[in-house]
Amino acid sequence: MSGIGIDRRFEPRNSYNGDEKRLAADGQEEEEEDDDGGNGRGMEAWERAYADERSWESLQEDESGCLRPIDSNILNHAQYRRRLRALSSSTTSSRIQKGLIRYLYIVIDLSRAAAEMDFRPSRMVVVAKQVEAFIREFFDQNPLSHIGLVTIKDGVAQCLTDLGGSPESHVKALMGKLECSGDSSLQNALDLVHGYLNQIPSYGHREVLILYSALSTCDPGDVMETIQKCKKSKIRCSVVGLSAEIYICKHLCQETGGSYTVALDESHFKDLLLEHAPPPPAIAEFAVASLIKMGFPQRAAEGFVSICACHKEAKVGGGYTCPRCKARVCELPTECRICGLTLVSSPHLARSYHHLFPITPFDEVPSSLLNNPQHRLPRICFGCQLSLLNSGNKSSFRVACPKCNRHFCLDCDIYIHESLHNCPGCESLRRSKTMNSTEE
Repeated sequence: MSGIGIDRRFEPRNSYNGDEKRLAADGQEEEEEDDDGGNGRGMEAWERAYADERSWESLQEDESGCLRPIDSNILNHAQYRRRLRALSSSTTSSRIQKGLIRYLYIVIDLSRAAAEMDFRPSRMVVVAKQVEAFIREFFDQNPLSHIGLVTIKDGVAQCLTDLGGSPESHVKALMGKLECSGDSSLQNALDLVHGYLNQIPSYGHREVLILYSALSTCDPGDVMETIQKCKKSKIRCSVVGLSAEIYICKHLCQETGGSYTVALDESHFKDLLLEHAPPPPAIAEFAVASLIKMGFPQRAAEGFVSICACHKEAKVGGGYTCPRCKARVCELPTECRICGLTLVSSPHLARSYHHLFPITPFDEVPSSLLNNPQHRLPRICFGCQLSLLNSGNKSSFRVACPKCNRHFCLDCDIYIHESLHNCPGCESLRRSKTMNSTEE
């Protein structure tokens, strides 16, 4: 309403001044009412934008000209399928070796640039939230791998957590150190993680993921030499930027074989971060096959008192016993602190192999078949056994396995490819064939 007063101010004065004042007064009253209403809801303008989700932009017209909302589930599923096809095409185009045992350091920039509010409420809060989700997703897809956290603040790189396989310990340590100040130093962070990753055995894939907020780096020496050290030590460095593209970050990723991306908003940042959860293809000259000695410890009996080799303290019940030196450890996978044996469980080993044999992406059932009454399509999803029909008994959007031709809903499609890693239709056919062969 204040725009009315500005427009009127440039007009010549006439007999309507009284009406102008009345309009301006009414406008001020309406603004005050709007402000009071906003304060009553207890939300800032940007918070209301997130809460309302700009629903007016999710409307489109149907055939009759009426407005109808866009199904956000279909949009999210289409975005998911595009990412799935990209991953599938990269793996099926050629035989690619992937690392099942990864040692990843996440470097988080907590310089003063992390306090910028272009990501709401701030870059630091958004990064912490998405890193927590990434850590849990990483261990779900890479049960034999390890993660460590490093922060950059006041020009100094500090190790928050050592390499380990416990997501809870990493998240707890990160949430307790959320303070940003000073400048960022890319060289100090690379020197720190290089010292840790240089001790990793040759069978482990050494990776660094840098979440960089600053537009510069304040280094004590020549950062180019540090980049060459990382390249020589076979450390793959990837960067996700939150501000703009920086030459030194791009050069780092090109030299070490990593990827460099810049996030546009929070949802884009989440997608870029989750792209690093699946194991990347191994660099050809570094992909050397080797045998790894592993131990499968047994779970200790309840009520049994022993000294934990991880925390150096006595604990009652639970834990696992190393099969070589009989030392106790709290969680798996880990490396025995006494004899150095890699300790895993058989489910971890089985889950890590789905990256080598991924499921083929399901095909979308074309709308011509959905709307054609001559084609009798399944009425229920083969996975969850729920109806695939909309109101009016019309077929909804669905996908079909190219091997067994079973139809699935959107939720089952995502669950099968991200969590189950087996097609229920193909498994049922395989089981029925096995039963028929045994009966014969």
